[in-house]
Amino acid sequence: MSSQQIFQLSHRLRTVFRPLTSKFNEIGIKIRNYEMPEKIKGTFLERWAKYWHGLYIDYKDVALDVVKDCTERPVHATIYITLLGSCFYSNRHNPDETIFREQLIQNNIKLIQVGEPIRNPVSVQHIKWLEQCYNEGLIRRLNLGILSLIWLDNYDKNCSSYKAVCPYLKPRYVTFYERIVDVGFLGKWWVLDRKMKNYDVNEAEFCVAETVNNTDTISATC
Repeated sequence: MSSQQIFQLSHRLRTVFRPLTSKFNEIGIKIRNYEMPEKIKGTFLERWAKYWHGLYIDYKDVALDVVKDCTERPVHATIYITLLGSCFYSNRHNPDETIFREQLIQNNIKLIQVGEPIRNPVSVQHIKWLEQCYNEGLIRRLNLGILSLIWLDNYDKNCSSYKAVCPYLKPRYVTFYERIVDVGFLGKWWVLDRKMKNYDVNEAEFCVAETVNNTDTISATC
């Protein structure tokens, strides 16, 4: 970012925050000049009003400091606002387990509509394995705010055997990464999407066809 752009950004920030600063000052003057009626002095209402007055003063000072910092350091303010906006957007588009299940079902339908000889075995095995995990009740979702993880537990949630309820046999944090099967970010589950890439292309079928063509060519040459 050039010096001219920084100056323009600083000017824009001052223009945006100037009405906000004026509004804060106007409200502060009204609160400061307000005279409390005699009948409520020394009562609970007076203490309650003083509490909120002090709270407003504290938050007003913080807000004014933030505005001043943004106008004095526009580059840092832009970076912080961008990061906060990105985190908010990612949180709003953080996929849940329902989206994972729907995406899994849609991928299964795509495979069914393709002939079995030309299905990609990687896609088929991954979809079948996830369906088996769902049938066994092992699928779990971990929400991390801006993204989510699909991981596998040892037993179904309704299982009450000793191994399932013993706290010493629960999944360990050290090896938790081995249980992660998918990562959800920006409204999509990325591993599931990657496994379905070229789902209608069976490389083994092409290898067989190429071998047959080479054999026919050699026979014709002989």
